[in-house]
Parts: sequence; structure tokens; C-alpha cells
Amino acid sequence: MLGKHSRICFAVSLVVLIIAIVLVVWGAPFIIKRQVQKNMQIDNSSLMFERWRKLPMPLDFKIYVFNVTNPDEINNGEKPKLAEIGPYVYKEYREKIILGYGPNDTIKYMLKKTFHFDANASDVLTEDDEVTVINFSYMAAVLSVNDLLPSMVGMVNQALEQFFSNLTDPFLRVKVKDLFFDGVYLNCVGDNSALGLVCGKIKSETPPTMRPSDDGNGFYFSMFSHLNRTESGPYEMVRGREQISELGHIVSYKGKTSMKYWGDQYCGQMNGTDSTTFPPIDENKVPQRLYTFEPDICRSLYVSLVGKSSMFGIPVYYYELDSSALAAKSANPNNKCFCKRNWSANHDGCLIMGILNLMPCQGAPAIASLPHFYLASEELLEYFAEGVKPDKEKHNTYLYLDPVTGVVLKGWKRLQFNIELRNMPAAPQLANVPTGLFPLLWIEEGAELPESNREELKQSHALIGHVSTMTWIVLALAIVALVASAVTVVRSGGLPMWPRNNSVSFILRPNGSAQANKGQ
Repeated sequence: MLGKHSRICFAVSLVVLIIAIVLVVWGAPFIIKRQVQKNMQIDNSSLMFERWRKLPMPLDFKIYVFNVTNPDEINNGEKPKLAEIGPYVYKEYREKIILGYGPNDTIKYMLKKTFHFDANASDVLTEDDEVTVINFSYMAAVLSVNDLLPSMVGMVNQALEQFFSNLTDPFLRVKVKDLFFDGVYLNCVGDNSALGLVCGKIKSETPPTMRPSDDGNGFYFSMFSHLNRTESGPYEMVRGREQISELGHIVSYKGKTSMKYWGDQYCGQMNGTDSTTFPPIDENKVPQRLYTFEPDICRSLYVSLVGKSSMFGIPVYYYELDSSALAAKSANPNNKCFCKRNWSANHDGCLIMGILNLMPCQGAPAIASLPHFYLASEELLEYFAEGVKPDKEKHNTYLYLDPVTGVVLKGWKRLQFNIELRNMPAAPQLANVPTGLFPLLWIEEGAELPESNREELKQSHALIGHVSTMTWIVLALAIVALVASAVTVVRSGGLPMWPRNNSVSFILRPNGSAQANKGQ
């Protein structure tokens, strides 16, 4: 009877062990993955949906201005001296307006951004601070004319003297609130015949940095007011219900599946997310690059994997933007299609490391780079006497990503806007200036996960850890039970693991030796 019960216990233990192995190897990871997908997918029933629709905390939007400290010397041909002022900190609130759902597990939405000045975070800086900066819109206008019809520069420049007030040199004395959001007034009323052409071109092209005045007699120029005034999109994005690895991928923008501005399939492709959502990472296939689509520069950018790290007690992957993303075509041949127009007499934009010509995208001869020309050619730094000093810690773009949920624990996106200051004898304001790439300002946009969200994320990781630990405990107990039941079966004779009349029992059998002697 004991043998029968022991064999039943052995069989049950064996079944439990098989179940435990399946649970550890396949069952628990599958359950965890399905639960993560259920919570992270963009669906009305998921925990992530409302946080994705309306960001629960504002991003920090910081602006640093390059104040020109020697404008008179620059007008006489000397090297520029700059002094960085900032950050001017704004709270950026993001909300998505859902337009509908499409095929292939997609959702269509508009993105609304709202900016509010944060006086406390800006410390002693105020929006009424006055700065001297490169006159971005003036240089954009005169460069555009010079590239199309160089012989017209003198005549158009006379019109621009009425368009811009106090146009004595290529610099703008302005309050930062007017430069950022409120706008600098540009006049369209005058007796110069070319003034009508200038204003007509602006009206027909409607650049985002220009908005018409209420009386229709001019425009207001500002760098970021369009972000506050209009919604961007529509975006079409993968929801991640069918494939969590595709969560957040931008399928189309404004109804287009690629950016035609660059005239090339590689440069025009839309890769990645909108930078607020990333899919969880499969530890067996950790991506070497993470892509984000940046509509303001009409292209996708990527950050490259540096390695595994830890933040707030949570294992994370650290990614940062490296030199290949904005490399010259000599270093990264794939980037050659990002160059479309000259930005100076000596370079085509692709020959210089670390810059991107935005003319095809924005319709204006603006140049993007990382702050202080970080990761750019040192040739650009030689133009300045002081005030431009790249620093990786201050000027790089990076993020720390939780691989389990795809949540960004900390991340900063940084970008600088520049325009060429070009010597043009036909324009009195530019007759003696040195030619070079001149920075206006740079921005950093990002956030760090708040304390409350950190604790929630830690609890999620702890729960996953408990589930994993429990499966291993079940496996260990199943092994112990199997071994114990096997020993019981053997001892009860249920399994003939060894013969009963073995040599040991023969030798130790009473009178065994005597019986043998008698036989002799």
C-alpha cells in the first residue's frame, strides 16, 4: 500500500515539476508581457491611455539666448563676442485631440501645446529683459534674395529698411517676450515699390514664425508663437494593441507617409515616435537606436544606445545622440540628401559636421545644430572671439528608458537655431561684417519623472519581481518534492533501483562466511 501511495506522489510531483518549468520558461514571461501590453497600449481600457492623451505633468521648455556684446565691433569686421542668457523657463502642457481610428491598429490625432512662463524657475530673468541678437528675419530675407537674384539685393534692402524699424545693422534690440512669443512688429506700409513684393511673398508663403497684424498693415515675427497658437498634425500613430513593439510609431504626418522636402527616400522616411511614447524593450533584442520624428525640422533623429544603467533604483537603458546623426556626408554618406541649398560661398551644408540646413523644410535659410555647435566642426567655433563653448553635459540630447514599460525616466532634447551673417557690399548694414554661421538661441525640452510616478513604477517592477520569484520558488519546491517522492518510492520497493541480494547483503548475511567454508 505504501508503495502504491509513493508512486502516486512521485507522478504528481513530476507533473508539478513540468508545470513549474513551463511556468518559469514560458508562462510567467508571457503573462507579464501580456499585462504590460494591456496597460501600455493606446486603448480606452488601458492605464496609459489618459496619460498619453493628456500629459499628466508639464514638460520644461527652456530657452537660452545668445546676447551680442560687441555689435559695433562686428559691424567693423571683428569677431563676435556672445554672452549666453538663460534659461528662460516655460511650462509646456501637451494634449492630444483624437480625430479617429484607422486601419492597421492606428489612431489619428492633433497635438496641442500650451506654454506658460515660469518666473520661479527662471530665477532673476524676466520676459521684459532686453537683449541684442542677430536679426533672424532680416538675414533670412536678404539671404533668400541674394541666393535667387543677387542683383536685387540693394533694391530689396531699401524696402527692408522700411519693413524693419531702426535697421542700422544686422542686429535686433528686443525684449525676450517679443522675440519668443509676443512678436516683433514688421511694417508693410511705405512708399518703396519692393516693399509690396516682400509683404506679398510673406503673405503667400505664410511662414510659421510670421503672423498677420490685426489691422493688416504688417506682420509680427516671433520664434515660438505658432506653437502656442496652432495645433500640429494630424499625426497617425500605431496603438500597440496588435504588436506592442510598434507602439507609438508615427505612420503619417499631415496625411503624408514621408517627408518629400528632401527629395530622397532615406532622408524622407518617418521613423520612430513623437518622443513621448516608446514601446517596451525586449531584453533579447535591445535596439541600438531609438528614433523620434521631429516635424519642426522635417526629419527623424535617433539616439544611440550607450549601455545599461540605473535611475531611481530602476534598471534603465541610456541613449544619447551621437555625431553620426548630424554628421557630414564624408562621415555618414546617408546624410548627403539632407543638403539642398548653399548656406555660404564655401560650403554646401553637408561638408560641415553637426549642422542641418532647414531651407527645404521651413522655406527660410535657417541652420539647426546642437547647442554651442556641440559635435559640430571646430571650424564653426573659430568664427567667435568668445561666448561659444560646447559641453557634452550641458548640450547633448539623451534619455533614460525603462525597458519593461518604455517609460522615459529622464530625457532632454536640445536644438540650436542659427543663420548665416554674410558680408554683402550691396547692403550697407552688411558691408563690413565677417561672414559666418551665427547662433540666435537654443532650446531644451524635456522632464524628469515626478516622485509619485517613480513610486508607481517601482511598485510595478516590484510586483513583476514577486511574480518571477514565486515561479522560481514553485520550481524549487517541485524539484524537492520530486526528489523526496522518488526516494520514498525506491525505499518502499516501488522501483527496483538496486537488487536486494547485492554483494553487501551477501557478505553481511549471518553465517555467510561459515557456509562458504563448509562448501570447501
